[in-house]
Amino acid sequence: LRAALEETLSGHGRMVTLVGAPGIGKTRTAQELATYAGLRRAQVLWGRCYEGGGAPPYWPWVQGIRQYAQEKEPDQLRKDMGSTASVIAEVVPEIKERLPGLQPPPQLDSPESARFRLFDSISAFLKGASRTQPIVLVLEDLHWSDQPSLQLLEFVAKELSNARVLLIGTYRDMELSRQHPLSQTLGDLNRERLLTKVLLRGLSQEDVGKFIEMASGVKPPSGL
Repeated sequence: LRAALEETLSGHGRMVTLVGAPGIGKTRTAQELATYAGLRRAQVLWGRCYEGGGAPPYWPWVQGIRQYAQEKEPDQLRKDMGSTASVIAEVVPEIKERLPGLQPPPQLDSPESARFRLFDSISAFLKGASRTQPIVLVLEDLHWSDQPSLQLLEFVAKELSNARVLLIGTYRDMELSRQHPLSQTLGDLNRERLLTKVLLRGLSQEDVGKFIEMASGVKPPSGL
């Protein structure tokens, strides 16, 4: 994971998934990486998919971009977003609050055109903002993601090759079938070699012994 971050900092964006059973440590691992990224002066944004349903489309992306908008001064936010601000504000209303007087974008003839404009705007915003400060965007619990969020994920992941943006996605592999929308998205990204998967599994007996030794300074007997 640190190697992936360092590659991103050098201008080669990518996507990494943390995969495993509930409670295995996906979020904890992401938090450790976030701490390291912060030390490397990257901005870390978080979004979480909602299990219960009823969340608006693009919810994990909305959370991450909303966090960005709240942490930046209005002048910096306006500079970072540029012409994409009015489009992204259609799904992230907080941008309108931070940038008063923002004019709505022109109406388009079809929902497909509007969706493409939104995807392109979010991708352009992330790439442009990352020139000033590297961005790590953590999207948690992708197995609960809505279809529009997955479509946006696939679009953005394909645009990161020359950006200082690292996407971290977490999901439970035990929840996925071949027909699951996330399986299809990950399959498409994997075929294009845009995805690195990190499997998190339980520790072996030897690993547990090493952990105890590192934590306590005492090498435990094998019986323990």
